[in-house]
Amino acid sequence: MTRALMTGITGLRTHQQQLDVVANNLANMNTVAFKAQTVDFSDLMYNTLRSGSSATESSGGLQAQAIGTGVQIAEIGRRFTQGTLQSTGEILDFGLNGEGFFTLIAPGGEDVFTRAGSFAIDVEGRLVESTSGLLVKRFGDTGEPINGGIGFQDPEEEFIRVPFGATIAGSQTGNVDVMGNLPSSSSPPAAEVLTSFTAFEDGSGPASAATLLNDLTLNTTDYGPGDQITIAGTSVDGSPFTVSLAADTATLGDLVNAINGTINGATAAIQPNGTLTLTADNNGAAALSLSIEDDPGNVGASSWLSNSMVLTTDGSEGDRFELSMDIFDSRGENHRITFDFRKTQDNSWDVETSIGVESGVMIDGTISNVNFNEDGSFSSSGTTGIGDPNIEIQFNSISAPQTISVDFSDLTHFASDFSLTQTQDGFSPGTLVSIRVSSDGEMTGLASNGTTLPLAQLAIANFSNNSALDPIGGNFFQQSLTSGEASIGKGLVAGRGQVVGGQLESSNVDIAFEFTRLIIAQRGFSANARTITVSDEMLEELNNIIR
Repeated sequence: MTRALMTGITGLRTHQQQLDVVANNLANMNTVAFKAQTVDFSDLMYNTLRSGSSATESSGGLQAQAIGTGVQIAEIGRRFTQGTLQSTGEILDFGLNGEGFFTLIAPGGEDVFTRAGSFAIDVEGRLVESTSGLLVKRFGDTGEPINGGIGFQDPEEEFIRVPFGATIAGSQTGNVDVMGNLPSSSSPPAAEVLTSFTAFEDGSGPASAATLLNDLTLNTTDYGPGDQITIAGTSVDGSPFTVSLAADTATLGDLVNAINGTINGATAAIQPNGTLTLTADNNGAAALSLSIEDDPGNVGASSWLSNSMVLTTDGSEGDRFELSMDIFDSRGENHRITFDFRKTQDNSWDVETSIGVESGVMIDGTISNVNFNEDGSFSSSGTTGIGDPNIEIQFNSISAPQTISVDFSDLTHFASDFSLTQTQDGFSPGTLVSIRVSSDGEMTGLASNGTTLPLAQLAIANFSNNSALDPIGGNFFQQSLTSGEASIGKGLVAGRGQVVGGQLESSNVDIAFEFTRLIIAQRGFSANARTITVSDEMLEELNNIIR
């Protein structure tokens, strides 16, 4: 009787402990990142009533007979299934999607681990767990001032500093990347050209410089002594000129020489095909004009008006496009600079840069020969010395000139519209105003000047046996002998999960499952209580036998 009584007691005790676990799970159903516990039972030792025996030739073997002494808790485990990520909008709330734990530094220097990434900044600018004040641990050298760069993390410290409001010094522009398209249909520069309407001819074909005016087919009556022609027009700059030429002995060459001796900025010539051309000496717009007429008192005459000069090439500087952008000096002050792209040949451009006098002067503002291949892809840019791919600026009140490298390798030369954009690596001074976290746990600082800089790398830990971690309260765990050593590193590496900013992980408690376990625990408790009741009644009957 007493054996059944004691066995029932073990059943009461274990089912009460199961109820305790369920109650704890339900109590923590809204605890951030809480992981529900589970209970496994096992039977206790057995009292042997009869030992077993082996079979013989004449009889079969006997099975052993044993009576169990009750039940015990075999294991209280923990389910590390993923909880739902809930958006909080707080920049210092981090959730984990997948395996892993945030690593915190306990006062004794030991690491503790948590799935609850609700963090805050303490008075010293350190990232801490919001409920306990434990420092959040970092991994690697992200955010340290390596090679003179900006950094807020001390190489001697394991925790993370987030100094909101800290000043971020400006940085001078050292590199400019120009991207986009320069239209291949753009025109290169050209000198203005006037050409006679038709070629001058004599009786045998195209005339030459040695051909007499009287031998030209347009001569209707031979010139005689004293006959003159008047050559008039305007030079490149629009200034008028006039010159007379004795016509009876003159050749086309004399006509050309008379023009060249009078006009400014242009050159006349007889071409092999017999045409007369007047070409501006330089590229660009010009105001050239030229006419030839017989004097009114001439004996002879020619039909000069039938072969008047017409504009065959309009002078231009070539198509050009401008791109303006801000660059920064060594103090982080911004200055406006303009890039003037001018087409020089079919597949080549030159670039002239300029800056306002209030900012400084260009020491070297020329980049020559931005060349493209026939298929429109970039080929090369720059020449040696002045014209190389670098520009040099002397900013006001700064003694050392600043050199900026300009990269055109992302430019194209296609038959499409002009479109240019640019990037540069300088920035003005600012202050740290916010942070964001990447999926691998790298924290990036956001400054008021729009720049970003690496701040720190969260230390994410995982274990070979999460269920064996020791819970110590406060949503914290400690490494145990059976959990395995903590593997600490970045997220998304070596089985570690994804870090999600602005979200917290919910508890993974399943209410329906826990309520079911409540019923099971209650039924088990009631059944074992009934065992004790019946055992008590039987003992009472036994005591009454002697009465």
